[in-house]
Amino acid sequence: MLELTETAKDRLHKSLAKVEGPEHDGMCFRVVPKDQKHLTLKLAKPATSDMVFTHEGDDVLALPKALQPFFENKSLDIDDDGQLMLS
Repeated sequence: MLELTETAKDRLHKSLAKVEGPEHDGMCFRVVPKDQKHLTLKLAKPATSDMVFTHEGDDVLALPKALQPFFENKSLDIDDDGQLMLS
């Protein structure tokens, strides 16, 4: 299972707080394919089958069921430059 560090959860939570408007209610960052070899984060509502990570009562990251095996025994953290880092 993917592990999200508290630092990563906090960063995602703060980024979501900058998104304004009622049209974004219930949305979080969702891992989606960018192309055939890369993934990216997209602002979206989580699907019912997604693994959802929360921080301070808010959903911050959704991982689709189909992608979960690729994140087995992985950790999402923040690197020294302040960027999300998967290891």
